[in-house]
Amino acid sequence: MYRNLIIMKGSKKLTTAFKKGSVIYKIGEDQNNFYIIDKGKIQVLLGENKVALAVLSAGDFFGEESLNEDQKAAFTIEVIEDAEIIKISYSSLVEMMKKNRDISLKILKKLSEKNLKIFTNLLSLKTKSVTPEKVPKAEEEEITSEKLNSEVKAYLIIQRSNRIVQLTKIQTFLGRRDYTTGFIPDVDLTKEDEEKYISRKHSKIAYSDGKFYLSEESGAINGTFLNGTKLNTGVKYELSNEDELTLCHLNIIFKY
Repeated sequence: MYRNLIIMKGSKKLTTAFKKGSVIYKIGEDQNNFYIIDKGKIQVLLGENKVALAVLSAGDFFGEESLNEDQKAAFTIEVIEDAEIIKISYSSLVEMMKKNRDISLKILKKLSEKNLKIFTNLLSLKTKSVTPEKVPKAEEEEITSEKLNSEVKAYLIIQRSNRIVQLTKIQTFLGRRDYTTGFIPDVDLTKEDEEKYISRKHSKIAYSDGKFYLSEESGAINGTFLNGTKLNTGVKYELSNEDELTLCHLNIIFKY
């Protein structure tokens, strides 16, 4: 509603186009404006490692730091889909909020929704940093290209795209492509993970002594689940036919 009201007041002139990959502002920079997404998508990133905390789309807003005097940007904002964004100065926003109660209420509601999403992801990060369970170094397995016996037939069904992937290696890494380093996991989930919540090397399926095992890789963010139960990082869990694997929000069925 506030988006429509602002446009009706002639603020369309304030709309700026941003290309995918653009950074609107970085954490720590001066932040004196409020932004409403008219088209496209952005992601909210935290820290130097650029941990994705939320993906926002048309009708969402960011830049609420501008409501506090001399406030620095709390996050980095990156465009992940060509976008058109309405930019409003602090003084203009305050004036609109004073004149229109509906705008104020809508902003409070959307702010609550966004903060809940960010809080959930931050809590997940904090839990991992405090209580990570790692495989002792002597037990760590090296990345291998060793092939499975041709008689062993196992598949993954990625539910979002209905894509079927046959497992062909002793160790299979699941994750998202890293365009910076060139790393491509064995099962590349980049297209299915539009929100970019899945880590580059998120989890691994290993075959040993006639059984398949699932484990979460060190550094993975937002969790790995087996039939709804969250995995401890670095611990191997035996897989059975029809098990449901969930990487963050992406459901995958294991067939064996």
